[in-house]
Amino acid sequence: MSNLIPTHDLSTRAGKSRVKALVARLRLDVPRFIATTGELARVGKTVQEQIEQVVGHGDAALVDIARQFDDPQFTRKDLVVERKQLSKARDATATNLMSSVVRAINQVREYQQHILPSDPRPLKRKGVELGLRFSPIDRVGLYVPGGKASYPSSLIMLAVPALVAGVRELIVCTPPSRKASGDLLLATACELGFERVYRVGGAAAIAAMAVGTKTIARVDKIVGPGNLYVQMAKRLVSGAVGIDGFAGPSEILVLADESADAGSIAADLLAQAEHNPGSCFLLTDSVSLAKRVQAEIEAQLGSLDRAVVIRAALAGESAIIIGKQMTELVDLANEFAAEHVSVQVKDPEIVLKGLRHAGAIFVGPYSPVAAGDYVAGPSHCLPTNTTARFSGGISVYEFLKRTGTIRYTAAGLRADAGAIKDIALAEGLDAHAKSVSAGIRA
Repeated sequence: MSNLIPTHDLSTRAGKSRVKALVARLRLDVPRFIATTGELARVGKTVQEQIEQVVGHGDAALVDIARQFDDPQFTRKDLVVERKQLSKARDATATNLMSSVVRAINQVREYQQHILPSDPRPLKRKGVELGLRFSPIDRVGLYVPGGKASYPSSLIMLAVPALVAGVRELIVCTPPSRKASGDLLLATACELGFERVYRVGGAAAIAAMAVGTKTIARVDKIVGPGNLYVQMAKRLVSGAVGIDGFAGPSEILVLADESADAGSIAADLLAQAEHNPGSCFLLTDSVSLAKRVQAEIEAQLGSLDRAVVIRAALAGESAIIIGKQMTELVDLANEFAAEHVSVQVKDPEIVLKGLRHAGAIFVGPYSPVAAGDYVAGPSHCLPTNTTARFSGGISVYEFLKRTGTIRYTAAGLRADAGAIKDIALAEGLDAHAKSVSAGIRA
C-alpha cells in the first residue's frame, strides 16, 4: 500500500499508539498556551507588541505594520476601500462569477433565516412570568483572511449570518491586497451592501477592532478565521470583546465502510489537503476500501495544481485508520471532533446516532465538503482542533445575545419571598433579604 498517506491499524498496539498521538497533537491542551518558549511564545510576543502599538498609536501603527509585513508603499489613504471602489470591483468581475456569488449569498441567507430563533413563549407560574429574549450584538468585526489569496466565501459565511441576526454595524478587515478593483472579495463586499472595507491584516486588525482607532470603530465581538497571529490576538483581546473561538488548520474526517465510493472519498480528502497545513483522516472497517482510496489519491493527485502542497498535508497530520467495527470508529471520530465529518456508509442513520462531535456533517457521496464551503447554507467557519467537543460553527446564534426576563406580581413575590430570604441570609447577604421585604411593601 502506498505511503502517500500513513495507514494505522487499530488492531495493533503500535497503530493505537500512533492514533492516540495524532489526537493529542490536534487537541488544544492548556500547556500549549502557557508555554514560555518555542513558536507560541515567539508569536505571542509579536502579537503583544503589535497590540500595544495599535493601542498607543492607532492608525499610524496600522500603516507602519502594513509597510513592514504587506506593502512598503502603504499609506494612510490605503486603509479604507470606499463604496466607489467596491462597486468598481463588482463591475470588473465576470457576470457568471458574480452570479455564483449571489447564489451563495442567497442560499446561505435562506438557511440562516430558517434557523433564526424567535423568543420562546414565557413560562408562567402563579404571579410570575419568565421569558427569554434574543437580541443582536450592536457592532461586529469580521476578519477575512487575504493578502496572497482572496477568500470571498469566508466573507459570505461570516457576514450573512450576522446580517440575518440583525447586527447593526459590521466592520470588515482583510490584509492589504494589490489586486485592487479586480479583487472578488471587494466585489462580494459590494454585493453584501458594505459601504467600506478596511485594508488591515493580522494581529493589527484584531487590535484595531478591539480598541478602535480614528478610522476603525471599536466593535463588541470579533469573528473570523486567520493564521496563528490572528488567533493569538483574538485570545489576547478576549474579554474586552467577544470572540468566536480559536480557528486552526482545516480538517476532514471520513467515516466509510465497504459500500463507499473510493473516488469521491479521495477527492474530498484531496480538496481539504489543498489548505495545507491541515488534517485528513479516513476511518474505515474495510481494508479493501482503504487500498482503493490510496490508489485513487495517487491517480487524482497528478492532475491537481497544488499537488506539492497536498502531498505535504497528506504526509503530515493525516492518516487512514483501519478498525474492525464501525462503532469503534465512530467513538474515535468523537475524539477527533473534526471540523468536517463525511459519513459514507450503507446505513448512515446508525452512524449519525453515535456521532456526537463534529463541526459540520456531510452525508453520502453527493455531499462533498466543498458544497458546504461555498453554497449549501451552513457556514464554513467551523471549530477545529477537537473544539467541536464544546462549540459549533458560525451561525445567526453567534451574533445573538440571550437575555432572561423576570416579571413578578405582588402575590408572586410573596409566594417566593421566604425561600429568597432563607438562601440570602444563609449566604450572609441580609440586604438581599431585605430587598424582598421592600418589594412586597411597594
